[in-house]
Amino acid sequence: MKTQLSIQERLKDLRVEKGMTLEQLSQQTKIPASTLGSYESDDYKEIPHRNIIELAKFYEVSTDYLLGMTENRQLDNIALSNLHLSDAALTLLKDRKINTLLLSELITHEQFRKLMLDLEIYVDGLADMQIKSLNFVVDTSRKALMKRHNPDEYNLQLNTLKAQHLELNEYFSHVIDDDMHAIIKDIRNAHKGDIDSAPPKTITEHWEEILEKAENFAGTSKQKLAYIFTQFLKIKPTEKNIDDMADIVDLLRDRTPFCRG
Repeated sequence: MKTQLSIQERLKDLRVEKGMTLEQLSQQTKIPASTLGSYESDDYKEIPHRNIIELAKFYEVSTDYLLGMTENRQLDNIALSNLHLSDAALTLLKDRKINTLLLSELITHEQFRKLMLDLEIYVDGLADMQIKSLNFVVDTSRKALMKRHNPDEYNLQLNTLKAQHLELNEYFSHVIDDDMHAIIKDIRNAHKGDIDSAPPKTITEHWEEILEKAENFAGTSKQKLAYIFTQFLKIKPTEKNIDDMADIVDLLRDRTPFCRG
């Protein structure tokens, strides 16, 4: 996934979240639908200041958010002291050494609070005494059974008591792993359709589909080849991009001997 949303993506996401078409948005903002559509396209023109303000008011977000200057839609800058983050954590976030968009999705997931709660219980040792007490009862019962009946290693009661003994680190490892797995599975599924995510199909299936689409693409053989290049480079196959790529194909053909003819 990307590390930062573009202006086009922010505008489209906000409109889709409201469940509105371009025509409906145009009626509300008095900005022509064709103009709004150009703002969301890859080759959009610069957005006039007046329209930025109008869209920010309508979506109830800051103009800085629309312009990509902040990831905060509504909140003003918060005092760092209120966040209780260490200098090392702030440096990591400031230097963009991690994908902060992915981090935001992680900590806002509905199961993240459960993950943090289980981590706190484990790190602070809040359940250690209870688990040790349970293990003491299980181990005492197992010793009494062995002393009284001297069962073999395959005895059902003996192995049941062994299974009931909890290893603290192993137990919380499973608990925390289950918490995290549920979160990252949801986030992964949410991004399966992203253009910069790996295709869900095999490489062969993926390229067979691209070649089939290129064959059915309405255009010249050069434009069909240009379409394949856009898919390879993960570029949206707009009319302009196809034309630009076709020019590049011509340039490569002229300069590469085995491509001529």
